[in-house]
Amino acid sequence: MKLYNKIKREPKDFIVEEIPILEPKEEGKYYFVKLKKSNVSTLEALRVISRLLKIPLKEVGFAGLKDRYAITEQYLTVPINYQIEKKCFKLVNNRWEEVNSVNFEKEMGFCLEVLGYVEKSLSLGDLKGNRFIITVKNFEKNMRERFYKNLELVKSYGFPNYFGEQRFGSVKSRDDFVLRYLLKGDFDGALRSYFFGKSSVDYWGDWRKLYKTLSPALEEYEKDLIRGLMRGLTAEKAFRILPKNVRLMFNFAFQSFLWNEYLREYIEAKYPFERVPFINNWKLSYYTQVYDIDYLRKLEILYTGHQFSPVDETLKKIIKKVQQKYEIKKEWFDKEVGGMRVMTDGLRKAVVFPEELKILEKTKRTIKLKFSLPPGSYATVLLRFLLKV
Repeated sequence: MKLYNKIKREPKDFIVEEIPILEPKEEGKYYFVKLKKSNVSTLEALRVISRLLKIPLKEVGFAGLKDRYAITEQYLTVPINYQIEKKCFKLVNNRWEEVNSVNFEKEMGFCLEVLGYVEKSLSLGDLKGNRFIITVKNFEKNMRERFYKNLELVKSYGFPNYFGEQRFGSVKSRDDFVLRYLLKGDFDGALRSYFFGKSSVDYWGDWRKLYKTLSPALEEYEKDLIRGLMRGLTAEKAFRILPKNVRLMFNFAFQSFLWNEYLREYIEAKYPFERVPFINNWKLSYYTQVYDIDYLRKLEILYTGHQFSPVDETLKKIIKKVQQKYEIKKEWFDKEVGGMRVMTDGLRKAVVFPEELKILEKTKRTIKLKFSLPPGSYATVLLRFLLKV
């Protein structure tokens, strides 16, 4: 993907700092812990913490998932009846080991530091936002001209608040969403999609061979799932072995895709636009001019429209059109499936304005940017607008 020829060449090129909503105190029911990591996903770090420090995963509160291939700081809460202190871990010969320190620019690992105490546990979304320092490389002359033009557009009109690629980690093949299988009651198809996407596999159903083939690359809960199938569990019961936060990712991926389509169609219906390549051969459309920015910056787009009704007539028609295209059924809304409630309604701002946006450094071949975004907005979506790659 062209964008990744420019960013995340090294973890230090993409620095993320969570802006916390909680302030540590001298007393409280939970430890308030800073997690600094490099080249590790949030969920992987949490699983290591849970396993090595003997803290159940469900007891660790966190506000959001941070990029894997980056240097990131975020915050955790842990009940005070568990033992936690300043520690560092890194991957040594494919095993996680406790170490004295981690060189975050060069090593894969993370560190924990107790900052104090708080009265409540963190939940997803409990943050003010995220602060980014990003280095763009291979910043050629033709790109510089485009960048500065688009920078002025962002200052005037913000940028479309699409969900970024991190939201679609569970999508293995174009338009092949695990949730669609679940909504149709096809748990076998859902598991096949989860492991292989649309790829054909001649040994599907031979669970011992599946386990032997995939085992080296699987998470422990994925191994447990296949062991369940080997014991004779139904596909539905085996599916429920997946942690709930993983199962919910399937819902988030499909709903986020639909929401992106609503916004893309809306922009194309109302404004001059450019299409930019996205993952899975999807496209994102970015406006090049906005004549009603005061209206657009207040506009919120629905996830399904079954609880909130769109006031904007153009948006109303687009939501109906997209839902018909992807054969969305009304009985799917708020449906209980696989131990979770899916296709729920909600609102998300159509555009977002980055704060503290400035250029920190620039050379002939690189540029370093600093900015902050509200919770749930994606730096990579802003960068696609600025670089149009």
